[in-house]
Amino acid sequence: MIQEVVQEIENTVRDGLKGIHTAMPGEITSFDPGSGRATVKPNGQYTSSSGKRMAYPQISDVPVAFPVCQSAGVGIAFPVKAGDSCIIIVSEVELDEWRSGAESEGSLRFDLTNAMAVPGLLVGGSEMIRKACAQDAVVVASGTAEVLISEEEITATVGDTELKLTEEETAIRGDLKVDGDISYTGALHGA
Repeated sequence: MIQEVVQEIENTVRDGLKGIHTAMPGEITSFDPGSGRATVKPNGQYTSSSGKRMAYPQISDVPVAFPVCQSAGVGIAFPVKAGDSCIIIVSEVELDEWRSGAESEGSLRFDLTNAMAVPGLLVGGSEMIRKACAQDAVVVASGTAEVLISEEEITATVGDTELKLTEEETAIRGDLKVDGDISYTGALHGA
């Protein structure tokens, strides 16, 4: 008798947990840079109360997280495109109050309607990540342009042109065009 009660409690808890969402991989299906909101499609399937396996629905009006400090007006922004992978985080509380200041009227804890997205979830590594790890550096890249910042140097590369800053020198590979005055202190050294 006690074992049956324990089993029933376990079944009830498991059924209740099926409706709680926390985080999952997903895909951006559309993004509006003006609002910072996306429509996302969670990967995978869920099991309905009738036992049927179904794909997760798309979630709209999802805030997208960027590394930005709004109060200081600084941060990093990058393109977000349909097809990009993301991690979908489902808020423990409703987002109504955060979004608009309106008090929440329901109790949609851990509900998909309170999802947030962080773009950049990778299935595998990338050359940029390998380089950053190998050199203990921050790497920012866009196509063939790249800026690498490490403790020893800052290097900006665009195609065959490179600007490298170290504690000892500033080195430029490629043509140098100056529009304006050049002033210097110290001696000029030949190549």
